[in-house]
Amino acid sequence: MSVFLILLIVTFAVAAGVALVRGLMAFHHDAEQIRRGADPLLIQHGVRQNRMMMQRVLFQGIAVLLVALLGLMVAKG
Repeated sequence: MSVFLILLIVTFAVAAGVALVRGLMAFHHDAEQIRRGADPLLIQHGVRQNRMMMQRVLFQGIAVLLVALLGLMVAKG
């Protein structure tokens, strides 16, 4: 069971990292559109980056809860 939890923790940690990178890339893309003079009414500033950052927080939270669960399992022995 511990090995399964460790694999889940690693999976969610990697997913949080991927969501972070995707959010930063979306932020960069939005900044490039603003620099190029795109019409602010036609592009959705921040929608994609906010979605990615919310996913990051979700994945990170799940990973932390799994670490706490693993710690409880180890403490019970």
